[in-house]
Amino acid sequence: MKIRGIIFDKDGTLFDIQRSWSEWANIFVTNFSKKHNLEKTKLARAIHFDLASSKFLRESVFVHGSVDEVVDAISRLFPRITKTAIHSGLFENSSDAKQVPLTDLHKLFSSLNEITFGLVTNDSELNAVKHLKQHNLTQYFDMIVGYDSGYGSKPESGQLKAFLRKTNLLPQEVLMIGDSIYDLVAANKIDMPCLGVLSGTANQTDLSAHTPFLIESIDKLNEWIKKNSFQHQ
Repeated sequence: MKIRGIIFDKDGTLFDIQRSWSEWANIFVTNFSKKHNLEKTKLARAIHFDLASSKFLRESVFVHGSVDEVVDAISRLFPRITKTAIHSGLFENSSDAKQVPLTDLHKLFSSLNEITFGLVTNDSELNAVKHLKQHNLTQYFDMIVGYDSGYGSKPESGQLKAFLRKTNLLPQEVLMIGDSIYDLVAANKIDMPCLGVLSGTANQTDLSAHTPFLIESIDKLNEWIKKNSFQHQ
């Protein structure tokens, strides 16, 4: 069956997770630990962010988890801090984090202009819209869904099902593309084809357990579609 829709993850798939979020993470860890008198290295450890290299580690909940999961991870190490305060701290300036695209996204999306696009992220919907707007990309998407849009979050499939309802497409007609296990598991739960990209923090072993289809980065998407006969119509 030909692909008529593509659902993209955001961080690590369209945008470079390390280059887009490292500066923000350093500022968050520094400011939040100072404000609440917390141990900075312990706070960094809660989100699996390495202060020495300014990089997120492979297992980082910040990379693949929802905002609620990140809040829970921090709360477990710092139970005296309210979850509301943690949530507020995480969203302070997060919509302004300078997003670094992994390829020329205008060129990529324009070349696939007969396909319907959706964006599904475990970030907030508002952040997703603002990050896309940084590069004038919102016009390519029929639906932009965050963890707070009312459809749940990955690895559950509610967000993907919402896209199917909006577009009247079948799961088999849509390709889910993401850099984390959560992206692929969400697709597998509803028998939606999925493509893993190795541009996040997960490695080939992590992703190949959930899909036979892997590419290095989103800039190889067109080539992969042609090679795998997923021609758009």
